[in-house]
Amino acid sequence: MIRTPARSGFTLVELLVVIAIIGTLMGLLLPAVQNAREAGRRNTCTNNLSQMAKAVIAYESTKQSLPGWRNVLVGASGTAYPSWPVMLLPQLERTDVYRIWETGTFPANQTPPFMSIFVCPTSSAEPTGAPLTYAGNGGTGLLNGTNQIKGDGVFLDGVGNGATYTAAKMNLDLISTGDGATNTLLFSEKCNSLVPAPNTWNAQSGPYAGNEAAMFNCSTSGTIPSLFGIANDVSNAIAAGKVVNCSTASTAGDFSYLAQPSSNHPGGVVVAFADGHTVFLKDSIRSYVYANLLTSNSMYASGTYTTNSNRLGAAGGWLRLDAPSVPYLLQESDY
Repeated sequence: MIRTPARSGFTLVELLVVIAIIGTLMGLLLPAVQNAREAGRRNTCTNNLSQMAKAVIAYESTKQSLPGWRNVLVGASGTAYPSWPVMLLPQLERTDVYRIWETGTFPANQTPPFMSIFVCPTSSAEPTGAPLTYAGNGGTGLLNGTNQIKGDGVFLDGVGNGATYTAAKMNLDLISTGDGATNTLLFSEKCNSLVPAPNTWNAQSGPYAGNEAAMFNCSTSGTIPSLFGIANDVSNAIAAGKVVNCSTASTAGDFSYLAQPSSNHPGGVVVAFADGHTVFLKDSIRSYVYANLLTSNSMYASGTYTTNSNRLGAAGGWLRLDAPSVPYLLQESDY
């Protein structure tokens, strides 16, 4: 009897089954890999903000005040007006760069070094120059006469604007005796695809939102935020549906995405509070919760929320937009 030799290899059906199994496994594996990568990027972002918040606390301990969104540095060759990232360089172990700023200006023929601590890994920032994808809490920037409001936001203008308003400084004691450092935002991401480039930390004159994303806020109804070049109000962001990761302008000339926190992380942004702790702030946050976190000294009286800016309006004040008509106490689950 002649025996048929044993067959080797696969039939077409077997090959197709193997390919289908491999495809299914890849389909299951790739999302898990992407999720792991995003988790790693978000952890890096969280660590960046944590280090920056600790640098602010160390700065305040030394200077007895917080850095401003503009600051005065008088040097031998002139006066510079850098924003808060430059002021934090010594606390971030880059005193070598800060010493150049202390001379009054950064050399025009030299580019400041790239610093990964100022960049979220999910942003589109190029690893060259001095990109900045984080922003400081500027509040609404309102004035009482020529005085900047210290109960509204955290980063003030340490330079002033002549007769319009005077320079001012903030400290952690004022925040702690107000709403408390654990309930007051310090930093946030502001780097989704709608925020225009270049966003840089080395601007001499201060953070103008059209090209530097150094601040986030809530309103431009006051004098100071108009310097940022932002045309927005929190009420417009509410009309657009959200105040975090707001991507739709609700009125002509309104660029809410320039003012509010934003990121490329799905579902929210990483933020740091004035006491140094970090949180992933969900983009489903209610506007009045965001407003309470933005202010450093909010108050409730006679059926409305205010700050010491006493900003009231037809809607009952920006702290009352979309808010309950009774005193509201922040819950950690809200954000």
